[in-house]
Amino acid sequence: MNLVLGKYMPCHLGAISPRSQSKPRIKGFLALLAILSLPLLNACSPHPTQVQTATWLSDAQRPVSPLKNDHISALLKAEFTLQREGPNKAFEAFYDLASQSNDITLIKRLGFIAVASQNNDFIEKSANLWLSVRPASEPAYALKWQVLIKEKRTEEAATLLTNAIRQNVPLHFLPRYLEDNVRDSEQISAIQDVIAMLPPSTSDDPHIQLSQAHILLLSGDNEGAIATAQAWLAQHDGEKSTVPYLILAFSQRNIGQLDDAIATLQTANARLPKDINLITPLIDFLIENEQSTKAIELYDTIRLEMPEALQIGVNLMQTLLEYKQPQQALDTANHLEAQFSQSDQVSYLTAVALYQLNNKHDAITTMNQVDGVLQANATNQIALWMYEDNKANAINDMVIRRTPREIMPEQVAIIGRLHEENGNIELFYALLNQALEAFPESAILRYRKALLADSLGDWAVTETELKTLLSKDPDNPQYLNALGYTLLTRTERIDEAMSYIESAYEKTDDDPAIIDSLGWGFFLKGELEQSSYYLKKAWSILPDAEIAAHYGESLWQQRHYEAAIEIWRTALETSPATPVLLDTIKRLSPSLLEEFKQDEPS
Repeated sequence: MNLVLGKYMPCHLGAISPRSQSKPRIKGFLALLAILSLPLLNACSPHPTQVQTATWLSDAQRPVSPLKNDHISALLKAEFTLQREGPNKAFEAFYDLASQSNDITLIKRLGFIAVASQNNDFIEKSANLWLSVRPASEPAYALKWQVLIKEKRTEEAATLLTNAIRQNVPLHFLPRYLEDNVRDSEQISAIQDVIAMLPPSTSDDPHIQLSQAHILLLSGDNEGAIATAQAWLAQHDGEKSTVPYLILAFSQRNIGQLDDAIATLQTANARLPKDINLITPLIDFLIENEQSTKAIELYDTIRLEMPEALQIGVNLMQTLLEYKQPQQALDTANHLEAQFSQSDQVSYLTAVALYQLNNKHDAITTMNQVDGVLQANATNQIALWMYEDNKANAINDMVIRRTPREIMPEQVAIIGRLHEENGNIELFYALLNQALEAFPESAILRYRKALLADSLGDWAVTETELKTLLSKDPDNPQYLNALGYTLLTRTERIDEAMSYIESAYEKTDDDPAIIDSLGWGFFLKGELEQSSYYLKKAWSILPDAEIAAHYGESLWQQRHYEAAIEIWRTALETSPATPVLLDTIKRLSPSLLEEFKQDEPS
């Protein structure tokens, strides 16, 4: 559970973003950068505090060696390598300079370069060097901690924490790292194992206690989390930290003690006023407890500055809507619009409130005004409302009008799925045609049109569109395979089809879809041993129902009946409704379907 209660705009059909998306490793990279670049936390508080220079440059540490002329020359070369070839190429040069000079500024720069490289070996190596020069440096411990936890080196991580405590290094990074990675169950489990390994002498450390309480909450031991958080608060009454209050409040709420949870957050809010990490869940809990008026009064009295005031106001609106109180949400929206300039978030939620009040026309009009980062979400919501209002035929024009070119393929795919779910595949096909008129160079849209045309039985369009794609990208294995398979299954031009499929296989010999096409082509040519060889290979890579249908039929024609039935039975267990599989079994072994139906639980 993330203790800072962040909410997002509703998106019932899935979010749309530009083609490049963040990956988990990038998140880790940003977290490491934060360790190096942000001030250290004070008493586990999520709010940054000033770091004393003495923490970083203690007089008790070894002296800094000045850079000699040859070192300056080497540093310039290393910087040039960094700029031209990137951090991975430059790391070793910087490491040699930093280890020779023991210059703490250079060592810290080495840490930044290691983080930018996203190479755990480099990060650990830089952290070790940092600790050799500054053995009480918390950022260095934090860097190494992340590597050890990600690699599940729990014994080493436990030793690292123990050494940090012996060096009187505050473990601010421990509860912070736990919070930042709260959705990563493997890392949370590793942290839990590390804490269990620590010697009893470390049990009084406040950061370890706080992390233990958070882990108890995450594991569902709410009673244990409550006891641990209450003990922490009793022992550290003067500490200004939101985390123990949040752990206590969420644990109380989880076991039905909502009044106690509200009281906990109110106590915390009195100690730490205007802290949005406390105000957000307090407002949510009040509304959940049917105290919406008090929640609104709380918001009106805190008088935060931008952007916090808008953030809390948007959260208030969302929670009111979640609990079906649209008029109060609309009143809040009017209050926000009077205070701040127009916000897409407020407009989006205003539209939702109007729709809940059954003012559908104004809801759609308001939602149509939403753009920016919520533009695609708003388009999705309008489409849903238009379906509910029996205006499906007007959806496509709305989508084309509202959608920027850069996200057109993703937006069309989402609305297309909505059309398919409502049994309007023709509307999806029409949307693809309209999108291609607006964005004719989109290969993604053209490929989707080609595949959909085939499913609608218009394989001639499929052939035309795929050949158009191949004219611009002749070596694309997916296009080659799609065209080959279409010709293989829709025409008698088997040799031509196989030439496309074999070309695709030459370029990508480990794609199960291409291997399946090749095997099925050999089956249609009567080359059954070749067919089974490739279909077995495809099945071993991807035990897909369509591959099972083809592989089983090839085995059946070679009188390997038991083997074929076993393949089909396996596929039926995972994909019992795949048409091509069912059709194949009905033709060749209908008794298997009867047997399967009898075996199904009633």
